Amino acid sequence: MNILVIGASGSGKSTLISAVSGIEIVTGIGEGQTQKVAIYESNTWPLRFIDTKGFEYSLTEQIRTIKKFSKEQIKLGDTSGIDAIWYCVDGTSGRVFLNNINLMSKAIKGWKDIPIFAVITKSLVESDVKANIEAVQNAFAKSKSMNLKKIIPVVAQEYQVNEDTLVAPFGITELCMETLNCYDEAKSISRTNRNRMILEQKRYTAYSITGGLSGVAGAVGAIPIPFPDAVILTPIEVSEVKAILKVYDIDSSNDLIDAIVGSSIITGVAKTIVHAIPIVGPVINGVVATVMVYALGQGTILACEEVYSGNIDPVQIKEFTDKVASGVKNSKIITKTIEYINNNKDKLKDKNVKDIAGEILKSVK
Repeated sequence: MNILVIGASGSGKSTLISAVSGIEIVTGIGEGQTQKVAIYESNTWPLRFIDTKGFEYSLTEQIRTIKKFSKEQIKLGDTSGIDAIWYCVDGTSGRVFLNNINLMSKAIKGWKDIPIFAVITKSLVESDVKANIEAVQNAFAKSKSMNLKKIIPVVAQEYQVNEDTLVAPFGITELCMETLNCYDEAKSISRTNRNRMILEQKRYTAYSITGGLSGVAGAVGAIPIPFPDAVILTPIEVSEVKAILKVYDIDSSNDLIDAIVGSSIITGVAKTIVHAIPIVGPVINGVVATVMVYALGQGTILACEEVYSGNIDPVQIKEFTDKVASGVKNSKIITKTIEYINNNKDKLKDKNVKDIAGEILKSVK
């Protein structure tokens, strides 16, 4: 299992990892010793630790660390992603910083439902343990949407309180066992997160393609020729659909491409927009072209995600094209375009296609 160890500087992260892994890690008093992300494999437990800088240094760096392992998991699968979190709280401080828990929540936003173990380090005074556990419980209760599995007090290494008192290590075995006990759950959540991250990455790429080609369509559509000759957009639409299908690893047969681009729903959308607006001209034609290609991209992405989720077989061309058509027909950008042009018809004469289409797309997003 891959464990992300996070918490404030001085909360005992590195000491804890050292105790569990059997690897000597430099720790000390003063500025946090961990100045960059480090990876440690345990010599005893089937656990791999990702040590990080304290939260107070940089939330950006924490998020960057999460993203790094997110990308690795997308590439390498279950072996590389983050499976669980050990969140360290200094048991001697007498305080649990809600702000740090909120920072953690932001940092792990992409890792939905990931199991979290709150580790109260330096639990030297038995009478303080109960109060510390209650404080951690209250702090997590105020920060929603986190899968807190258990709160475990530990002493990672032998600690000399004074000449007469020596506190022996405890809690390490319980922490490791509790973590491993949720192995199946953690890996299942990790796979779910991985699939979601892959889908989000594909979606981002597909919408980038859609946005870029919509801009090209706007420029082409603004050429002063009769707009019913919408065939001039066909090469752009074909390129768009092919590129999106490739992003989702769907075979782009000519039959499928022809069925999508040749669908009557596309020309129907154009007619709907043109008939619903009171003004015409090259600029408006360019806007309509932009919207048509964008809506086609949206519909294609919707259908591709249904394939990715196993709900549609792309071999069933009619089923696929029906989903594309449904996505195009119900695209909010259509109604937003009509609404925008009708509400701003007196202000459009000084605007170009890019400005108008940009404002419409912004309102949809």
